[in-house]
Amino acid sequence: MPDYVIRGGAVIDGSGRPAFDADVVVNGGRAQVVDDAGSVESARVWDAAGKAVCPGFIDVHSHADFPIYVDGLSQSGARQGLTTLVTGNCGHGPAPAPRRDLAKTVTIGFDEDWGIDFAWETFEEYLDALFERGQSLNVAPLVAHGAVRLAAMGFDAREPTQAELDTMRSLVDEAMSAGAIGLSTGLEYSPGQHAAQPELVALAEVSARYGGCYASHIRNRGDHFEDAVREAVSIGRQAGLQVQLSHLAPRPYAPDGAFDRALEMIEAARADGRKVGIDTFPDPWGPAHITDLLPPWVHEGPKDEVAARLRDPRTAERCRDYVERPTNFLLRLGSFDNFYLSHSKAHPELVERTLEEASQALGLDHTETILRLAADDGEDSAGVLIRHVFATQRDLDRLLLDPHCSVGSDGAVASMEGILRGLVMNRSSYGYAPRFIREYALDRKLISVEEAVRKLTSLPADSVGIRGRGRIEAADLVVMDLDELQDNTTDAVPQAYPSGIEMVMVNGEVVFGGGHTGLTPGRLAERAARVI
Repeated sequence: MPDYVIRGGAVIDGSGRPAFDADVVVNGGRAQVVDDAGSVESARVWDAAGKAVCPGFIDVHSHADFPIYVDGLSQSGARQGLTTLVTGNCGHGPAPAPRRDLAKTVTIGFDEDWGIDFAWETFEEYLDALFERGQSLNVAPLVAHGAVRLAAMGFDAREPTQAELDTMRSLVDEAMSAGAIGLSTGLEYSPGQHAAQPELVALAEVSARYGGCYASHIRNRGDHFEDAVREAVSIGRQAGLQVQLSHLAPRPYAPDGAFDRALEMIEAARADGRKVGIDTFPDPWGPAHITDLLPPWVHEGPKDEVAARLRDPRTAERCRDYVERPTNFLLRLGSFDNFYLSHSKAHPELVERTLEEASQALGLDHTETILRLAADDGEDSAGVLIRHVFATQRDLDRLLLDPHCSVGSDGAVASMEGILRGLVMNRSSYGYAPRFIREYALDRKLISVEEAVRKLTSLPADSVGIRGRGRIEAADLVVMDLDELQDNTTDAVPQAYPSGIEMVMVNGEVVFGGGHTGLTPGRLAERAARVI
């Protein structure tokens, strides 16, 4: 007798082909599509009549590394249909962490107020700690270049010595051996911005030996967009591995035609036999730390040193020219009316007000406002977030409609209750998957529902090399009511669970069905390729 039968639904299998009526039989953590399972007996039956049944969604770009250690139920993920999280993106991640004080600075979502410390030094120890706590969703971790570089040489803005490079290669090797699916970089951020291409190729070669990928928040999506894409593709070619280009939309001030030429370059690489994937989140607004508006030296170092630097009145004088004559990749977006404060523990009264309005309310100039907002959250200054214009709607649409573009959150997982209720990153943390299907397929009809599901399932699995996920057979499944499907978040209210997701199954066990079941069947996802 099978464990479960899902009856009467319209199956959208993740391949992009048209939906078809069928039943799905689940047994032993595997699923099979059956034309009519009416005669099949099962103790548990889910009536999916009038609903869609599809593979679970894969968040190809998540920053949930620490939040899922804090609370493995992953409420905001499970409730929007996520079954696998690709973590460690943008060079940010909590392991390896031989120096915890430094590793915390590149760990998104870490909050001193939670009183939960790192319980690991190595990548393997991190994964052991993660799954010992239990996970409702599968995890496909990338090893973060930022954590690796900090472990070997701190925030030093220079090329590594041979000994330091050997240490970094060893740390990447340990992570890949432990189960990482690849290496990620964040080349607009510190310490990744200090790394030259030869260093990145050397580390990507280690990932390649394990059949892993190279996922990159590229060095520049503005003035030097094409050069940054060229660098990433070149790293993949030299190291011999597949490349994933994160949230690839050009910044609004990128040169005319740069997006066209970048996409042509990527397509030429594919025609030459290279595997190059791209992704983005479905929102013209993007998240950032308020400290990203400051020179790197201000926020480089252990949290206590950064907090002291932010409070030092001399820092404002040293930063003022940087802020007022901007070359910074975010400040280039223009007026402080273009930045909204999205999270601040110390100043909730200013949340959803522009930085211009915050400046007026505080009676400070722009530089002083940035420093004050960051400093007032103490050692959790990295948790002070802003939202900014990520891309024009036209460029975002073009990217999302590209057949090679997967869709992710660029968010974390959180919860409306419990310890994670205070974690705010972006709207997508709660509803990017329903929003993408609703907006692009059901409302605007720019793509089919089947194509939208492919971009959330099999495409991301293939793009970053995850074995067996993104298909019905994995028994990671979602039952959704397309008539009711709705992201209920807004820019002003980024925390709200979506509507229309009726059931979510992970490895054959129901983790959400009207409410979270409390089950934790999530596993470490496997790389599609084996060690070379």
